[in-house]
Amino acid sequence: MNNIKSVGGFTGRFALAYLLFYVAVGILFLNLQNALPEASRTALEFFETYNLGVDNLAAQFLLGAFLALVLYPFYDLLVKGERGLLILFFALWGVSLLGNLEPKPGSIEGMIYTQTTFLEHFLVILAGGIQFICFSLVFRRWEQRQGQGGRPPVMPLNGKKAVENAGRQEGEAVTSPVGTSPAVPAKWLRGYTVRFTLIHVIIYLLVGSLFYEISGYEEALATMEAFELWRPLESLGMVMAVFLGQIGRGALLALLLFAFYSTYMSRHNGWLLLFGLLFGLKVFPALFTPFESLGEAVAEAAVGLPEILAQTLVFALVFYAWEKRRSRKKETLAA
Repeated sequence: MNNIKSVGGFTGRFALAYLLFYVAVGILFLNLQNALPEASRTALEFFETYNLGVDNLAAQFLLGAFLALVLYPFYDLLVKGERGLLILFFALWGVSLLGNLEPKPGSIEGMIYTQTTFLEHFLVILAGGIQFICFSLVFRRWEQRQGQGGRPPVMPLNGKKAVENAGRQEGEAVTSPVGTSPAVPAKWLRGYTVRFTLIHVIIYLLVGSLFYEISGYEEALATMEAFELWRPLESLGMVMAVFLGQIGRGALLALLLFAFYSTYMSRHNGWLLLFGLLFGLKVFPALFTPFESLGEAVAEAAVGLPEILAQTLVFALVFYAWEKRRSRKKETLAA
């Protein structure tokens, strides 16, 4: 019962603070957006990055609640950790904005697939940075005042062992972004980033190609309003942009999520925690947006959601299994 109350309190505080800072930054952003020439705000108005309608505010509160549930397993790292502020900020700003799977302004997908202008991308990235750093500062302080903070985080045994084993076996040490964990070898961090990126790119391309063939994307591209701002997808240049863009996106996600590595790798259901992080931070922000009708919401979800779900689930399973296999192999060699 106490655990349920703890989760409930954390979720409620997170959702409330998330909504308040969304509104505060949204007011400033919309005033700036309206001052721009009409031709310079086409994508901003289309995707409605900030929308202060009642239905969208309700959606943002629910989004905050779901993000809280995704992040709660990492409570010690985020609230009690020495660098919890930066980890929380980069998880929200970096993963949910830059790593978002919806091609909206400020996302890597939007930079690759749409004709959104540089100014629109820059304004959304800047506004998101302000929103999430203010949120992270206030929310983390609020949590610490609840009397639940104070003691340093305890790194799970298996995760700590994995980092220490890496330190004994590979390269020159560098400071870990986790903040309170042991130094991480530069060679190990490079290897982790390469593995993460390689699996990300392969699964993205394989699953994306499969769903492009079976899900009627060509018809959707031609008829749905959501694809009006997209670039033509058939050119060789676009194919190369997608491939190179996903390499950069995969490496960015690897570095942004590295701080969570020791926690999810120490759990038997760690793949599920990794899936929750990826799906929650990358996909939830795209799902909790108002639609004009239930039919429109169902149509948009039917086009992209199955592919995103498959990509994220397969990635989490494959990456977790690969890392576990490497860890067991190293422990066997060290024994």
